[in-house]
Amino acid sequence: MSSDPTPSPIPVGDLRLYDSYLPALGAGSWYLEADHALLDGSAVVNADALTAKQELVVTAPQLSLPQDEILALHPPPGSTGQFADELPHVVLSEPMLPWERSLAGDVAGRPWLALLVLDADQVVDPAGSATGAIATTVDAFLATADGSVLKPSVTREHDVAGSDPMTMVVVPTTAFAAVMPRLDELEYLAHCRQASTADKATLAEQGLFSVVVANRFPAAPAAAGDPPARCLVHLVSVEGLEPYLVESPDFGSATSVALASLASWSFWTIPDPREDFRGLMEAIVQAGSDHGSPAPDAYRLRLRSDSIDGAAPGGGEAIARLRQGYVPLTYATRTGESTLGWYRGPLAPYPVARLDRSTPLPTADAALAYQPAYGVFDASLAAAFHVGRAAALADPAFGQRLLDLRTRGHRFADALHHRLTSDAFSATEIAALSGANVQDELRGVLTADLLADLGKPGLLPVPPAPPPPGPDSSPQEALAAFLAEDDVQQALLDAVGVDLDPVATWLGQLLLLGPVPFHALVPRESMLPRESLRFFHLDPNWLAALLDGALSIGIESSRDTFFHQIAGDVLHAAAYDAVAEYRSTIAGTGPPSPATGTGPMSGMLLRSGVVSGWPNLAVRPEDHDGALLATLRMERLSPDVLLCLFTGTPAKVTVAEPQEGFRFGVDQDGCATLRSLAATASLQVGEQFPGDPVVLVRDPQGTLPGAMRPGGARVLNVAPGAEGGLVAQLAAGVAKAAQTAVATFGSADLALQMLNAPEAVAFTAPTGG
Repeated sequence: MSSDPTPSPIPVGDLRLYDSYLPALGAGSWYLEADHALLDGSAVVNADALTAKQELVVTAPQLSLPQDEILALHPPPGSTGQFADELPHVVLSEPMLPWERSLAGDVAGRPWLALLVLDADQVVDPAGSATGAIATTVDAFLATADGSVLKPSVTREHDVAGSDPMTMVVVPTTAFAAVMPRLDELEYLAHCRQASTADKATLAEQGLFSVVVANRFPAAPAAAGDPPARCLVHLVSVEGLEPYLVESPDFGSATSVALASLASWSFWTIPDPREDFRGLMEAIVQAGSDHGSPAPDAYRLRLRSDSIDGAAPGGGEAIARLRQGYVPLTYATRTGESTLGWYRGPLAPYPVARLDRSTPLPTADAALAYQPAYGVFDASLAAAFHVGRAAALADPAFGQRLLDLRTRGHRFADALHHRLTSDAFSATEIAALSGANVQDELRGVLTADLLADLGKPGLLPVPPAPPPPGPDSSPQEALAAFLAEDDVQQALLDAVGVDLDPVATWLGQLLLLGPVPFHALVPRESMLPRESLRFFHLDPNWLAALLDGALSIGIESSRDTFFHQIAGDVLHAAAYDAVAEYRSTIAGTGPPSPATGTGPMSGMLLRSGVVSGWPNLAVRPEDHDGALLATLRMERLSPDVLLCLFTGTPAKVTVAEPQEGFRFGVDQDGCATLRSLAATASLQVGEQFPGDPVVLVRDPQGTLPGAMRPGGARVLNVAPGAEGGLVAQLAAGVAKAAQTAVATFGSADLALQMLNAPEAVAFTAPTGG
């Protein structure tokens, strides 16, 4: 049980389990009362009572649940797989949610939520509903029925309106009695867990989640050739139904029970895996294999070139271009002609050498490359310039910040220009220029003698002697040469620092391809087909052109152009520094990553059902020494497309089911493998005991009771107070394996024993690749 509001961070890949995460105050109305008494010795002297009373209302979901509270559902909605040996569960983003309301008896740690697994014929299924859910209102749900439908005895909270929409599910009393958890079993079917969010796209504060687990295994087809079995799952409130959560409930004349359904979904079970995590990832691996052996080239982001005749005119050039990630597109010139053009986005299949550039690109045409031997254009960098410019023009706030930055930079440059062309300042004073205000600068150059002379009347100013001729041919060239110095560049950075940070932050997000449209990243769908994984390197030249395009807006004069040229390196460097800090500014990501500078970056694109089915999918890039590389960006671009950007080039990338979404269930023999509940000299917490001892939970042949309720309903007999219940059997098995008594056995301990470790697929770079 946890009561610490700020638990300590947890390493990537680890998991910490709690029995519950209890709020300080449960939902409902609370009152603070204060009484005062004035005493004369021990005698109360105030005639009137001195009291104060303040109502405090704690709100929590009651009859409906915001969908953003649902973090993950397992099995995934609409999926088809071998789920008959797994217990469905729901992961909630609020760690205290299952314990925010109290049931009758007010037992600490007893949740008000339960997860029901129902067969298709165990709900009163209205037409058009995929899960048997019925849309209604709060008043209609709580209204007294005709006696045939039993409804919970619930008083709606003050913040719940009678007209609020909600969803209910109506279950026959026979099904309710067969599958509903008993009142004393509820606390073993919910727990809190903590996992690191640094390797996930979906982030949560402290990585805390609550989990509600079903007590029933899904139905499976009777034979291998039978159609898939449809299973319905409902997250329901049991508040107001406490008298019926017993072994033999008395329903009176009621033939069905209405429950508030806070979430529902359906899936299909089959004998062989198709759309579970393992089946989907195996399909991706198979698609990237050549005659059974891994083919690393199949995982590069590019078009296939095996259909092109290399002996044909231009064939060799086309094959080389396609292998480098280019896509042939029709290019229309400004004069109206149409020809072939090559385009490659920022995601290249091979590392790209950085071009040596002295100044930023002034226009997109300056980045257009022409290949006269074949009469074709390379529009890659020109397109990058256009994308960056369009993104900047679409954000008025960025344009204003860039204008403020330029204005401050112009003032700095004007001050330098004035000092260079005046003999009143020495070289040391010029080099000492900073972003200080004018008064401070003036006090710094005024000497005592000069101040004394200013106070003497009748003295005519002596015209200064002309400065000696220097090597520079013009003041502008002198200023440009001066600004090229490293210390002056730093002075410029200090002078514009106030306006630089927001501009650099925006440019950093641009470097992470946030505002870049997807078709500019993947110009052809065939480069990223369904159920595929592609790795890539980020092209530094494309990114540089992207930044140049964004910084090109609002240039109206030669002075703007000059500042754009001299400040380009400063802005580019600041943007790369902002890249490393972007993900660390989001809650729950952990400490900031080290600055990337302008080092190489790489990444991966995954288009698969595992992205939609496992929204909190874990991705871990590692270097050759096994150390984790920083993840700069990890985001779902669509329900089934995941983009990841890394620092450097990983030697191995692991794609895994999320730690907080561990599967619960038994092995193919119906057994739970026992794990240590405490750290010992030879075992860590959660590590399997030597010899892999097990407890039979469910006999596949149906001849042994295991830890199941009788009647063949596939329902666990959790029964914490019974010797043959699941809790007692697991506790006895652990005590025997550990050769020591088990003092307590809570929901976290049960979850640990029923866990099926998350599956993972590791992609390793070939030697020397």
